[in-house]
Amino acid sequence: MCRTQFAAMSQRLVLALTLLLGGCGAIIYNPDMQYGAQGRYDKVIEYLEAAEGKGEKLTSMRINTLCTAYYQTKDYERTLVCLDRLQASIDAGDNSWLGLDIRYNAAGMRNIVLVDLGRYGEALAGSRAMLAQLPPRDYRRRQPIISAGLACALSGDMAGARRYAAEYEDMRDTSTSLAMQAQDVGLAPLYIAMRDGPTAYAVLRRAKDDATSALLRGVVYAVSGDKDIFGGLDIQREFLFARTALLAGKNDEARERYDKLLGNPLCEVDGYIHWQMLADRGRIAVADGQHEAAVGYLSRAVEIIETQRRTIGSEASKIGFVGDKQGVYGDIVASLLAAGRQDKAFEYAERAKARALVDLLAERGDLAPQDQAGAAETLAQLAGLERQYVRRSASADVGESARLRSALSGLRRDMDRKAPELASLVTVSAPGAPEIQAGLAPDETLLEYYGQGDALFAFVVTRESVRAARLDGRGLEAEVRALREAVAQGSGEAWRQPARRLYDRLLAPVPGALDKPRLVIVSHGPLHYLPFAALHDGSRFLAERVALTFLPSAGVRRFLAARQPAATRSLLLLGNPDLGDKAFDLPGAQAEARAIKGIWPDSTVLLRKAATKSALTRAGGLFRVIHVAAHGEFVSDQPLASRLLLAPEGADDGRLTAGDLYGIRLSADLVTLSACETGMGAVLSGDDVVGLTRGFLYAGANSIVASLWPVSDAETQFLMTGFYRSLKTQPKADALRQAQLETLRRYPHPFYWSAFQLTGMGR
Repeated sequence: MCRTQFAAMSQRLVLALTLLLGGCGAIIYNPDMQYGAQGRYDKVIEYLEAAEGKGEKLTSMRINTLCTAYYQTKDYERTLVCLDRLQASIDAGDNSWLGLDIRYNAAGMRNIVLVDLGRYGEALAGSRAMLAQLPPRDYRRRQPIISAGLACALSGDMAGARRYAAEYEDMRDTSTSLAMQAQDVGLAPLYIAMRDGPTAYAVLRRAKDDATSALLRGVVYAVSGDKDIFGGLDIQREFLFARTALLAGKNDEARERYDKLLGNPLCEVDGYIHWQMLADRGRIAVADGQHEAAVGYLSRAVEIIETQRRTIGSEASKIGFVGDKQGVYGDIVASLLAAGRQDKAFEYAERAKARALVDLLAERGDLAPQDQAGAAETLAQLAGLERQYVRRSASADVGESARLRSALSGLRRDMDRKAPELASLVTVSAPGAPEIQAGLAPDETLLEYYGQGDALFAFVVTRESVRAARLDGRGLEAEVRALREAVAQGSGEAWRQPARRLYDRLLAPVPGALDKPRLVIVSHGPLHYLPFAALHDGSRFLAERVALTFLPSAGVRRFLAARQPAATRSLLLLGNPDLGDKAFDLPGAQAEARAIKGIWPDSTVLLRKAATKSALTRAGGLFRVIHVAAHGEFVSDQPLASRLLLAPEGADDGRLTAGDLYGIRLSADLVTLSACETGMGAVLSGDDVVGLTRGFLYAGANSIVASLWPVSDAETQFLMTGFYRSLKTQPKADALRQAQLETLRRYPHPFYWSAFQLTGMGR
């Protein structure tokens, strides 16, 4: 049997047959083994952890059982730690069980976990190492072949995946129909990962129930007395049948299979598969032209996605693909617009952005609770209840899962009441359209973009209405890159054509976008990197038409508007931190800080070795405005690692990361980051560019001014001094616009003035 896909099923069969044929020996009195055979993984964990707590030493096979239980409950961190223990136990000589060689168990399961975690390079390397040790045509090669093939396919190497699929087919054991069935069910996910729907469908058609498997099921029923023992595995297998039918274009069969599945209460237990069933059924409804029905299925899928702070886990090694949660949001937005429900479509676009941030911060345990009464305790309770929910759900207990879902909902409501901004980081709590509209000023328009694939939607929101336009999202990233590259030249007219093209693409087709003097933009995807101020209608830049403000999501504004900065001092200036290497010195930044000091004489200036991270975090709650003129680094593959480089102090290296900001508190009306690339962040699949700007907003700043690219010293100093001069008498958005227009007149090329953007509150 293919251990890759059905390790748990294999263990249950072996245990059941051992109990039936071997009598009531020691195994039958091993509760953890019995729990494992029944799929009650929460009980396996409770029992074995308690046994170890009493000093009992576990055998390799019992450690294997514990690792499997952690994996099945999607506790990947504990699984990997457990697998290290298992490997150590195997290396110490405990490497067989009932005559079975278990030397490769730890390595094989590790490869599966790495696939599920998306660490495809490591999974491929581990699988290849196993294959190098195993003899040709050894049955144990099937597991690393599948994990290697999945790692190739899911990372885009379809040629490599095809080679592994061919090797697996060549090893196919035809000695028994049960062996063939298990191998085919194990192989199908690889073809799904290769996006080869017809072949996946054909392979699964070979894997029908037959007399042999029916007999073995009867054996298990007789021994365990549990007729639902195969329920979860049957659901998973039937899901594969339905998904492959859909991929093969057999919509009628897929519709019938999904309707049958969704009528089975057991499908509600595994949230990861359940929401994907609903999402697929919604897509079938879209293909049928039934948009209201599609909204029904897709909204239920979204509800399940939003049940947990953690991402519900990946099961790519079992089903051959990684569930695209953001794709569900995109589908429901499109379906709602097709049904004429523009306000609801806007709300789901907002929820998509909220989900993206929750996903990123899911594993953080050091979020600052903002001092609301009981918030920290509620956060800890939420984390504990989430762990219980995942464990109980893996044990196919429908009633217990429903009870825990209800408890989670109640706890989230409690957190939203006690600490709404903290709640927004751990649960999806986007406000409705009416609340967002009510927060807009009469002279403001909110323009929110939301895209999935080639579809791009623009929502125009005012106090009076919500309207939507469908735009062309094809090749958008390339066009944004073309404008940035043209602007980066710093001279010439190469910027004009892409700036006009993007204006015609993003603004001209959107009715009402520029009707009011203030424009609040919520970007999405590559648009986070776009200097909107430099877009050109053929006669004027956008910055010449409206005052621009940006938000990571429209829902963030409700928190910013409610804040009353408690800071009493005027301005803190940190400039030219001493990083211990003259190559990193910024004399222009130091001159900039001193020039601003000349405009705001009551400001506090910290330069060189005094411009430390601890100085910023200690003084952050005391100053109304914080200005940092320092190096910034953008880390594209680790969103929370993007950082400001401040002067080291003792054991502190001076790096203030985006992740750090979620654990500290500021009380500033404005933070200006006059540094390199400080406004850039990683574009997540669903939205929020999680860079330093979003982190500073959560830390307590009401507004952030940050740059999209490095700008030379003289021009930056000119713009910044103009900004602070205007800030004394004008709202923030107006002050920045005024400074940009003054810089434009002296330095006309958009490279010098369009990099800086104001995120947060514009007034």
